[in-house]
Amino acid sequence: MNPYATALRLLHLLVKQGKFFWGALGVVVLVSFLQPLRPYLYKYVIDEPLRSGNAQQLLLWGVVLIALTLTHAGLQNLQALSTQKLSWRLTQALRRHLLEKVLHMPIATLEKYPVGILYTRTLTDTQTLQGTLSETFLVIAGETLQILFIIALMFLVDVKLALITLMVLPVGLWASAYFSGRIRNSFVRVRRYISRMNGFLQDFLQSRELTESIGARAPILMQFHRINRAFYLSYRVVIGYFAWFFPVMESITLLGLTAVLLGGAYLIYKGETTTGALIAFTLYQQMFFRPFRIIADQVNSLQMGLVSADRIFQLLDRAEREPSRGFIPSQSPPYMLEVKQVSFGYTPEKKILEGFSYTFEPGKIYGVRAPTGTGKSTLFYLMLGYYEPQAGDIRLGGISIADWDKRKLRQLIAYIPQEPVLFEGTLRENLTLYQHFTDKELYAAAERIGIRSHVENWPLNAEVKGTSGGFSPGEKQIIALWRAALHQPAVWILDEPTAHIDPAAEAFIYARLRSLAQSAIVLVVSHRPDVHQYCDIVVEFGVIHAA
Repeated sequence: MNPYATALRLLHLLVKQGKFFWGALGVVVLVSFLQPLRPYLYKYVIDEPLRSGNAQQLLLWGVVLIALTLTHAGLQNLQALSTQKLSWRLTQALRRHLLEKVLHMPIATLEKYPVGILYTRTLTDTQTLQGTLSETFLVIAGETLQILFIIALMFLVDVKLALITLMVLPVGLWASAYFSGRIRNSFVRVRRYISRMNGFLQDFLQSRELTESIGARAPILMQFHRINRAFYLSYRVVIGYFAWFFPVMESITLLGLTAVLLGGAYLIYKGETTTGALIAFTLYQQMFFRPFRIIADQVNSLQMGLVSADRIFQLLDRAEREPSRGFIPSQSPPYMLEVKQVSFGYTPEKKILEGFSYTFEPGKIYGVRAPTGTGKSTLFYLMLGYYEPQAGDIRLGGISIADWDKRKLRQLIAYIPQEPVLFEGTLRENLTLYQHFTDKELYAAAERIGIRSHVENWPLNAEVKGTSGGFSPGEKQIIALWRAALHQPAVWILDEPTAHIDPAAEAFIYARLRSLAQSAIVLVVSHRPDVHQYCDIVVEFGVIHAA
């Protein structure tokens, strides 16, 4: 990781936020200037009105200083709000870009990423980055400006005292650079273990029924304990560096203050400076190293944000994008589905499909039968355009699947897996997936596939919670059919749709097949022989039987 390139890229993205960035930066500049202005004014008040005993001017300057303090406090609050707003906008944009990137990546590429890793990139890493942007990035800019303002005002007050104060600057810079480098490397390890924990938990929670059924709870907990302990040990290293960093910076501050007091006392004795200047410099000296401590602290926090940003950019910069040439047939469905000498293997050494050909006609129900591992699901993934055949071609409506507009293609091919997915939300949201469909359109789709009488009393605004949503396996299959019917698919693929449901629900679903096939192709995968009585043709890879 190049932290400087990553930081510059983040800065470029912040600048692209336009008025939100420039407004926040303007507030930061004002806050940075008002803080060091007060010691300069204290010097004037001590050396002029206080020394001469001018009570009227003292009162006036007291009002000015109180107003300045209140203004500074108000601007600090405005700075916090504006930087939070800026970071939120950028984080929101990054999350949207990440999700769009994931949705447009080829399935073959997505399969290389564990679900937990993608979850970490989209949520955890962006959340870490938001904290970095709101509490770190512009804070570093503000504290850097404050250092510049302090140096300018110190030289304006007294050149000799300014030079004494700057004598310890190289030591402070060295200490900051030393600890920052080590803390940055430690944060990289911390983020790596956070990612591993997220991925492990995601995989475990998705398969908890399996781990419980085979009695694997104890080894799973032990493995999680190992990862969790590795995370703890990596973070303990970070804490150790922080434990040394702050005392070292405090010692450097005290060293500088001692030098200023000794030098200032000598210059007052020589008549080369004033009491007001010395008091101002004691304040400046503490102010001067305070920004260095804050910057070093924020730079250390920035390391974790830059690690997250770098991981986000690595995902965003991946060149892979699912190919979609954007063709759609000029005629409307129904379409013919032609599979011509298709061969495919996930590895070059092992072909799952070898020279398979068949033409599927609309209006017919096809039972698809083949032993496990012989390529049924792979054929469906090829039809959906998730992969491209290594030989041969698949054509729908006379256009190769590779040339289709992928979004339109998948609306026209309804793939119903064994375990339909339900989302948190209402039944309506699960059917429409947040697209606009009226109640009339919803029930018209149910009517087309012959399930309206069965679902008419289901409340569309009922809450669906958890993976089952409170529905039986058979009802979940009906919801999946209903959801797909909204797009009037040209091809239905039912992959073992009744594997987990009771005989009554199975009979109900298979009785609907003829409704599905009114103007579409229906492919039904099932190992149950009695299913084939509902089919017109039974297709085995290499063998075709009339039903």
